[in-house]
Amino acid sequence: GNNPSCSCTITCKSTIRNPRSGRIMNPLSLILSASFAAATCTALSAKLASNNSLQTHSSRRSWLAKSLVSAASATLLLDVSNPAAAVADVDLREFTALAPLGTPTSTGSKLTGLSLSQMASRLSHDLVEGSTGEGGYFISGDISTQLFRDDCKFVDPTNSVSSLSRYQNALKILFDPEQSYVQLLEPLQIDESKNQITAIIRSGGILRLPWNPRISSYDSTIIYTIDDNGLIESQEQGWSISSAEALKETFTPSSLSAPYSNLPIPKTEPVEVTELFDLINGHKPQSFSQDQRFQIASLIDRIVDARYEWRKEDLDGKWALAYLQPGPDGGGIDRRIPFPDLPFNNNYQIFSKKSLTNVGELLGPLLEVRVGGSLQEEDESSYSTPKRFRANIEKGALCVGDGDEKCIPLPIKGEGIFDGVYLGERLRIGQNINGGGARVVQVKVA
Repeated sequence: GNNPSCSCTITCKSTIRNPRSGRIMNPLSLILSASFAAATCTALSAKLASNNSLQTHSSRRSWLAKSLVSAASATLLLDVSNPAAAVADVDLREFTALAPLGTPTSTGSKLTGLSLSQMASRLSHDLVEGSTGEGGYFISGDISTQLFRDDCKFVDPTNSVSSLSRYQNALKILFDPEQSYVQLLEPLQIDESKNQITAIIRSGGILRLPWNPRISSYDSTIIYTIDDNGLIESQEQGWSISSAEALKETFTPSSLSAPYSNLPIPKTEPVEVTELFDLINGHKPQSFSQDQRFQIASLIDRIVDARYEWRKEDLDGKWALAYLQPGPDGGGIDRRIPFPDLPFNNNYQIFSKKSLTNVGELLGPLLEVRVGGSLQEEDESSYSTPKRFRANIEKGALCVGDGDEKCIPLPIKGEGIFDGVYLGERLRIGQNINGGGARVVQVKVA
């Protein structure tokens, strides 16, 4: 366009075929990708140009953002009739190569001669805390450069670079360490025969892009290969999510991301509850793989079977739906209340001692349906689970934005019956009785 600072290029060809697969592409995807790339690139340039205080980092983030636009455009151009096959045809590394972070440079002296167990101990610390305590190096760039060769090869599903200095610079501008995290899922494994160390971590957080996208928690398997001098010569990373899914989250504004609970781990929280919370927090119900669903189902069953005491003082607040487990006959949530079930929307329940409000987004937080009424425990003297509740729905409204000023009343009435099967300070499991026994798992966000 007319923006000289924006180097996005859109190429139109007379044929509309996927250049790799030969499939006919949906013309609408061509229009959407071109419009999306142009509009986003212009917005990025305006946003980034306004911040002159961090000129170097801004130029790097600008390049990163523009490269991601190209990657997103490539994803949109895929054959929409079979997106999985189309993604397999495209190596996204072609579109998401690391930003121009300067010529590779020396990172200083090296620490040679460490045993594999000593190296594993140092890496365990760096993965979670960082070399100097600034946060796990994947979200901060706080990496022990003396453990790696300067020409170490770093490979993940979207990038491949053979430069320690450039890789470290990229990490420093990618995640916001204050709003991101890394967890080590198990002790590092050592393979003496291959001179390799394997780590499995879980990470997620906020990217340093103008629209503040949140990357939901995902697992990474990292294989470090050590050379004859005791230095890491390659780091290969695999993800539990596809590169296409990662790109989709990268372009989702934080306002449309899955709700995330920042509540700390309670001292008395059962281990299986903590494990379930870590798996689902920051996710939408439809975002889990089949293996994750099996793992979550097992944890839910363990928690329900334990029949923990009902902590009624923890119910008040706003709870976000993070996981839905269908009932015995495949039933979901009772849909007599007209909440949409679109993938970019979120659903909440707001509890007080005697009332309940259900919130279902229609267009993200801009437009939502709210229904509410009184809440009654069947046996207020009991603290055992399951705990039976009746919600008498007395009113509904279609609302624009926050507050009640821009709401249109809706004629919604009815009765909802559900069981509370677990309640803690930051996680709740409920079971729908009206709709076939589906279980909902929620995290407390306010």
